[in-house]
Amino acid sequence: MWWSAVTLTTVGYGDKAPVTKLGKLTALLLMFGGLLFISGLTASIASSLTVNQLTNNPDGLIEFKDRAVGTIANSGTENFLSEHFFRDIRKYTNVPTGLKDLEKGILKAFMYDEPILKYAIQRDSALHKLELLPVKFDIQFYAFGLPKTHIELEQRITQRILEIIETEEWDMVLNEYGLAEF
Repeated sequence: MWWSAVTLTTVGYGDKAPVTKLGKLTALLLMFGGLLFISGLTASIASSLTVNQLTNNPDGLIEFKDRAVGTIANSGTENFLSEHFFRDIRKYTNVPTGLKDLEKGILKAFMYDEPILKYAIQRDSALHKLELLPVKFDIQFYAFGLPKTHIELEQRITQRILEIIETEEWDMVLNEYGLAEF
């Protein structure tokens, strides 16, 4: 027992060891306490460095809280930005107008659904200079709402969805818009 504890804590080879049970218990507590202290200190330093790096990262979402950001009016994104205390939210009726203001420098960021932004940027050659950052927030999943009495319709929709998502075309669409990981 003593040899394994000494080896585990890497404090020595056990060539000098306490003789009494109280001495061994005290030494074990000191070894494991030291191990926990050092690992806690290391974790604290690593965590601090990571938090500082994320906070100072201009690609991070927090960096845009005090900057002019645009989104679609009355959207889930607008609600998210308002609830998370973004100070300068510019509301647009459509994505291309917001992206053009971003390209002109009026906005520092335009936030909305990633596939829609990718599609709008691909369609308009003037927007090809824009870059989508790999920042994801408030991920939403969509569903169909049906009355409980429409069991047959629910089964037909479910069957059709399964048929679609099992095709290669579906995989290609997911890859094209960067959604393959979901």
